[in-house]
Amino acid sequence: MLFNTQNFAIFFSIFLVGYWLCYKWKNVQNLVLLLGSGYFYYCFRNSLPVYLYTLIITGYFSAILIDRIEEKKKKKLLLVCSLILIGAGLTYTKYSGFLFGSIPGLSGWQASAMHVIVPIGISYFTFSSIGYISDVYRGKTAVERNFITYAAYISYFPHILSGPIPSSATILPQFSRSRIPTYAEIERSAGEIIWGTFKKMAVADNMVMAVNYCFEHYSYLNGFTLLLGVVSFNLYLYADFSGYSDIAMAISRLLGIELTRNFQMPFFSRNPAEYWRRWHTSLNKWMTNYIYLPMGGNQNNKFQYIFLILFIFSFSGLWHGASYNFICWGLMNGVYFIPYILTNSLVRYKTLPSPGRILPTLKETWQIALTFTLTTLTRIFFRSPDFQVAGALFRKIFSADLFHAPLPIVARNLWWCVPMMALEWVQREKNYFLELKTNKVYLRLILYAIVIFATWQLFPRRDLIEYYYFKF
Repeated sequence: MLFNTQNFAIFFSIFLVGYWLCYKWKNVQNLVLLLGSGYFYYCFRNSLPVYLYTLIITGYFSAILIDRIEEKKKKKLLLVCSLILIGAGLTYTKYSGFLFGSIPGLSGWQASAMHVIVPIGISYFTFSSIGYISDVYRGKTAVERNFITYAAYISYFPHILSGPIPSSATILPQFSRSRIPTYAEIERSAGEIIWGTFKKMAVADNMVMAVNYCFEHYSYLNGFTLLLGVVSFNLYLYADFSGYSDIAMAISRLLGIELTRNFQMPFFSRNPAEYWRRWHTSLNKWMTNYIYLPMGGNQNNKFQYIFLILFIFSFSGLWHGASYNFICWGLMNGVYFIPYILTNSLVRYKTLPSPGRILPTLKETWQIALTFTLTTLTRIFFRSPDFQVAGALFRKIFSADLFHAPLPIVARNLWWCVPMMALEWVQREKNYFLELKTNKVYLRLILYAIVIFATWQLFPRRDLIEYYYFKF
């Protein structure tokens, strides 16, 4: 039941009416939310989410026990045991084949591990559970003793399949109050749903066929065509993933809960550090809070700091999948930080480029182009199934084979991104991309109607394509 389907529209409309009718009773709202999330999750596997409910029970009682224990050593021991128990399920279901296949003599285990069905969205609700328990241990989040409230928080369907990863300190308290959105919140949510649907159905779903063609027929295509294919994949991935995140955030707001904005125009970043603060921001914050800062952050000396950056990006790669390709993708992104760290030139930008200007400065244009090029090249490892394909792509792109005319269908493919990137640049300082600062409602309705019409006309009208990040 994808967000951009008729089935979801019917389900959510009925669900939303019942949810709003219960706005005076927060416990009833949370129960409705828990049941609705269970049904939503069931639709993807046609089976009850037993693993998810087991994880919810484990996290709930672990946090209560940690909160009750006063002795520091026992408290820490219980934390470690809880995290190992919760993480073990993720490790086995997602990484057992990778781990056993790397150890001689365990090929039988590897074969059996490959038959494990990985629960969809397992990385997201596992990380949510780990974050909650860790925050309770550190005193950043009050333990939630209402089981229905906690279960509704972990299984919350707008983000459970592909993020954003919620912060218990900011999101969980919202489940402890009665919720109903204002008219302004409803209108903003409508605008975000429309824009997210446009990015998914008019941009991503049109680009995916050319992207797949390039990676499947790399041996027959020239370097320039493959380079455009890699660029197309990077833009496709953004349209697909950020489109999902926009819709998830809007749906959540209609339920009275404000999620973290998961993408903040990463392609306008001026260095790799800014790019990763703007791409999948909730994962970035999770790793910052639970790995980067506990290990010292930038307070380490340069050698330790570089090692920490490489470790975190390797971990990020492994989070995406049990593959050496993903690890190399992460390491390659980490290596980009090294020249900035060694030269003390890693600027932490607090604003988007050229506020109040129509175009960026020449310096910013160069910085944006360099950052986009560097991060795009890493996507070769991200999308390629193995080292052989990735190596072939790199050899063709960085050779004389690059200086050939590209395949027209791949070159034309990039035009789908022009309206998306142009509007996001123009609207980069607004709260959301279809926001109009006017009191004339009809002007906003006209804008929404234009985008809806464009989505309908540009949608390729084939079988609906699942969001790419559902596999993670």
